[in-house]
Amino acid sequence: MMEGAIDIRHVARTLSLVENRRPEAQSVLRDAYAMARRIPVVGVTGPPGAGKSTLLDRLALHWAEKGERVVVIAVDPSSPFTGGAVLGDRFRMDRASAHPRVFVRSLSSRGQVGGLSRAVQDVVTVVAALNFDRVIVETVGSGQADVEVATLADCVVVVSVPGLGDQLQAGKAGILEIGDIYAVNKRDLPGADTVAGHLNANLDLIYLGQPGINEPSQAQGHGALNANAALRRRHGCAAEQLPFWRPPVVKVSGTDGAGVEMLGNAVDDFIGWQRESGREGGRRAEWLQGHILRLASGRLLAQSLPENAACSLSKLAESVKQGGMTPYQAAGCLLDALFIAWQEQSETTKDVPARDETPRF
Repeated sequence: MMEGAIDIRHVARTLSLVENRRPEAQSVLRDAYAMARRIPVVGVTGPPGAGKSTLLDRLALHWAEKGERVVVIAVDPSSPFTGGAVLGDRFRMDRASAHPRVFVRSLSSRGQVGGLSRAVQDVVTVVAALNFDRVIVETVGSGQADVEVATLADCVVVVSVPGLGDQLQAGKAGILEIGDIYAVNKRDLPGADTVAGHLNANLDLIYLGQPGINEPSQAQGHGALNANAALRRRHGCAAEQLPFWRPPVVKVSGTDGAGVEMLGNAVDDFIGWQRESGREGGRRAEWLQGHILRLASGRLLAQSLPENAACSLSKLAESVKQGGMTPYQAAGCLLDALFIAWQEQSETTKDVPARDETPRF
């Protein structure tokens, strides 16, 4: 067996516990978060048809052949009615799937907006505890909606492709604000140079300097660098008299692998710069804040109301329909009722002796 090979069965069973929120997963999660082991998380997003899965196949091999143990998490869109998903992205990653240091896992988005499944947050932490060296997360590929990955990943790669409304898509504010690196896939197709040119032209309106790491002295011109506060936190600012990052645009081909090494090196350069500049910790803190808020809101809304509640959802909807209140007033009423129900439940359980929940990983 190759050195660093993965125990696929053990990893698969552990991730299934976490994804399905089985009771046994709680001890696994406690141990994983307690270890606080940090590994690079690379997010890959872009519109359907951009060739993200084929490109990820090449990227995973790029790092695996350097000796890293890599997990690829491919999030597939789920049905809004049944919750089912095809989970077929792994079939486009046949090369990586066959490598002994690569583990490919498909997850359903389970109706979550933002291009990610809620389980991804925990899966990333667990695979770090399982001694992997890097995680690559592919979003569902709904294009402009795939922005949540910017809060999860240490480096976000936005994939574009010729022929999908090149100039218009290149100017989308959301796309230009979530990317740390921009990859133009299918570089051999007509229009690839045009897409790369449009991206660079639009990035020039936001960033000064050359693609990659810049010293403050390299900032030329009088434009505003990273006017957005979130971008300043992520990519730095020449005015701080510290090195800053200007997202590069890399032309690649997932089919034959051209440009993939350059893309992988750009990812490593950005992650290394983030670590050295101290921005890595701040980015992860923002991610955890968002994760905690999502879990808290989910638990709150999951609380069931008493059957005879005067503030039931159906009655509130009817009142809004009849003009008796606004949706905002109805939402406030529902939250008040949920909070009362939560207080009553807490009163009935506070005297129950606590169980021994010592983590066992």
